[in-house]
Amino acid sequence: MARRTAERQAARIPWPRLYEAREKYVAWETFALWVRAIEHSEGNCPEWLAKIVDKRCRGFLKFVAEKRLDPPKGTPFFWYHLERWINERIFGKIWREGWMSAVGYYAARDLNYQRNYAYWEYCEDTWERWKPPAYPSFRDWLKASEHCSDHVLDECEMREEKRHLIKLMRRVGPRKLLKAVERYIEWEVFAYWARTALEANSRLPVSVEREVKRRCPGFLAADAVARAANPAEESHCRFNRLTKWIEDHEFAEARKRRWFDVLRYQVHLHPRHSRVTDYWHDWEAGWLKRPSVKYPSFTKWRDSADRYTFEPDED
Repeated sequence: MARRTAERQAARIPWPRLYEAREKYVAWETFALWVRAIEHSEGNCPEWLAKIVDKRCRGFLKFVAEKRLDPPKGTPFFWYHLERWINERIFGKIWREGWMSAVGYYAARDLNYQRNYAYWEYCEDTWERWKPPAYPSFRDWLKASEHCSDHVLDECEMREEKRHLIKLMRRVGPRKLLKAVERYIEWEVFAYWARTALEANSRLPVSVEREVKRRCPGFLAADAVARAANPAEESHCRFNRLTKWIEDHEFAEARKRRWFDVLRYQVHLHPRHSRVTDYWHDWEAGWLKRPSVKYPSFTKWRDSADRYTFEPDED
């Protein structure tokens, strides 16, 4: 149910806006976890921490004074109001527009978010038993989370698949992984643009043939050999071969250094990945009804895919 709700909400939002909101949510929730860990350890919010929060969250202390809300029993007072401030001041418009469930759903499945959550649990437990002489700054806390040990992850309750991926994520820096995800998806967009032409039982349009040769030298020759060896193969095999060629030639390092599974997971979580797939299904259905229409250029097709939103069918 949660996934279906998230998908329905996400379909109406341009993917760049959804992605920006998801990344912002992960960042703010991470900050809130750092605050919560310190408040839990101290039993209250130290004055120095309140000043840091008020500096980052302008008007926060005034917000707390005006709301005068008592949190649920057992919930840290300061963190409770910080979460309310974040939801009202940072994501209020998204809540009003009705797609906050999509933001939260995809953010909670992000590997960085899950790792930070595991590290927060570890800090609360550790600091409760041995209060540190000084607490780390938020930046240092986040850096420590990025390099947390296997022990931290093993103690946290999560699916074993996610635990394994988070451990593998240490093999690649966050910036490098982010760039690899963006590059993979750009290649994926290209592959989907070429897919309909590749799977058609006819000669490739000149524009597609030229672009595939330029970007993937040697692929068409290897593809012709594979097709001759198995003339009865399903049409989707050509698309699968193109995808494999891209992965083998453009992401060999990720395979060699064993973080390719992390890359694929983060790609599949990216809103542009699902949006280009949805657009391709929609576009191909229309194009097959008008096969005489000129095949669009890659740039034009990509731009249309990036602008694409749709109204999902009712259940």
